Amino acid sequence: MVKSTPSSKADTEKRLDPSNRGKSKGGEEESRGIAGFIKDTREELSKIAWPSRQQLISESVGVLLIVLAFASFIYLIDQLFSWIAIQLF
Repeated sequence: MVKSTPSSKADTEKRLDPSNRGKSKGGEEESRGIAGFIKDTREELSKIAWPSRQQLISESVGVLLIVLAFASFIYLIDQLFSWIAIQLF
């Protein structure tokens, strides 16, 4: 079990202050404006490990096959319950 250390009231108020939202604890200056946003976005996008074309296609096909399988299963269960309801009522 992890015990938290008590913090002062001033620390708590500073942490909960809405004007401090979005600021990192590292003390880095936050970029301002659209130019800063675009710069930060490009930096973050460069960190992404993009999949290869072959990996993208194979995983997309896998997802589509699973969706098709589940849709077919749900359809068959629905038809079974419809048939049962017709037989009972």
